[in-house]
Amino acid sequence: MTILIRKNQEFTDLLEKNLMSRHEEKRRLDNTVHVSDIIPTTCIRKQYYSRKFPEMCPLSNESVHHFVRGESSEFIITQLADLGVAQAAIEMDGILAHPDIMSDKKNVIVELKDTVNGRRLNFYDCTFRSYLRQLLYYMVMTSIEKGIISIRYNIKELRWVKSDSEGDYFFRPFDAKDVGIESWEVFLPSHDIAREILKNEMVRRKNLFLKALEESDVSILPRLIDDAKRSKCPYCPYYEKCINQDGETYEAQEMAKEIDLLDIGGVVDIETPEGNL
Repeated sequence: MTILIRKNQEFTDLLEKNLMSRHEEKRRLDNTVHVSDIIPTTCIRKQYYSRKFPEMCPLSNESVHHFVRGESSEFIITQLADLGVAQAAIEMDGILAHPDIMSDKKNVIVELKDTVNGRRLNFYDCTFRSYLRQLLYYMVMTSIEKGIISIRYNIKELRWVKSDSEGDYFFRPFDAKDVGIESWEVFLPSHDIAREILKNEMVRRKNLFLKALEESDVSILPRLIDDAKRSKCPYCPYYEKCINQDGETYEAQEMAKEIDLLDIGGVVDIETPEGNL
């Protein structure tokens, strides 16, 4: 009697092909504008290029596996949360969105995030800011006052040390935060002026993005600046085209420099271990 164990590349290839196909279906190639296209901390020019030049950023096995991890995590947590409708389609002024969980009964919207980044996020992190802005946009679109950002960390905390020509260096402290879920509650009153400001911001960015797509003119869209530019642009597949080939209008440059609503004193009251900010 012999038990045979062999690698089965045929099944691996089949699975990866089907996963790639499923992920490909999620790519946006039309002119429909989604909330994720217009978030200020997300590069709006990259969203443009991905529509116009998808061949410059072919799907990779890494992106497919990130997609699968995120989809499976959202599916499981959504079922366990049992709060309301998952991926409900909402629309406002030509902007589409699909919140992870929306409950009319409990009057709450939940946005689920899944990350393998060892860094723990906070209000001052651009990634957290993008999560927050996405949730705020959903809250404005639905007139719901309460939202929750729930972040699932898949690895123990890592802290960055330095970078050199060979890569980035991290260390794991003895008191590193464990894997797990961290949730943040966000409240935006229905009468708050911030709602109107956010709505105007959304419509303005939607109109600009749509104009760029329809006229094939990326120059009217602002590039990222400061920390976001340094951390994201060098790794972007459209870097050469965006920075060295395509221009940026003066109006777009000025738009990129505008003060973020979340940076205006008194707009945000966030509670930290050290107290309120």
